[in-house]
Amino acid sequence: MMNKTAPKKTRKSALIDEFISLSIVNLYLALSFSVLITLNSLALLKHGIDAFNYGVAIVGALIIGKVIVLSEKLPIVEHYADKPLMISVGYKSILFTIIVLIFNVVEHFIIGLFQHESIDQILIHLKNHFFQIDIIYQIFCLFLVFIPFFITRELDEILGKGKLFNLFFKKRTLNLN
Repeated sequence: MMNKTAPKKTRKSALIDEFISLSIVNLYLALSFSVLITLNSLALLKHGIDAFNYGVAIVGALIIGKVIVLSEKLPIVEHYADKPLMISVGYKSILFTIIVLIFNVVEHFIIGLFQHESIDQILIHLKNHFFQIDIIYQIFCLFLVFIPFFITRELDEILGKGKLFNLFFKKRTLNLN
């Protein structure tokens, strides 16, 4: 009896798969962040403040998308992979919200060091930054954005790569063979 193993991916096909994965993550995040910025801007517009800034949404999506794709390789991510979807999705949503927050803190430290600020000054800026109600709201929104993202990722993995896409965009029938 022959042992069938999956054929090894070439470097080119692996890069293409990574690019497609990153593009999907970035598109989802850019759309989600754009909706949140639109809601925020419309609220500010009522008070005469014009604050439509979609560049922030796109740049944020690109940065966070890359952080997500890189972080998905960490062993801690699959900690609850065998648990029910509710637990796995909740865990990943919380974990990736924390990962993005850690990345944000590191980013503030790097920017502060480049601006020749002391560690004390950087810590004061971080404290002032993270204890504002709008930042807490943004963190909560990020968590909520991650929930449907990880639901679809988990379902695609359970059903088999590409089957969820086929259900949405090709045929409505599911072939589990």
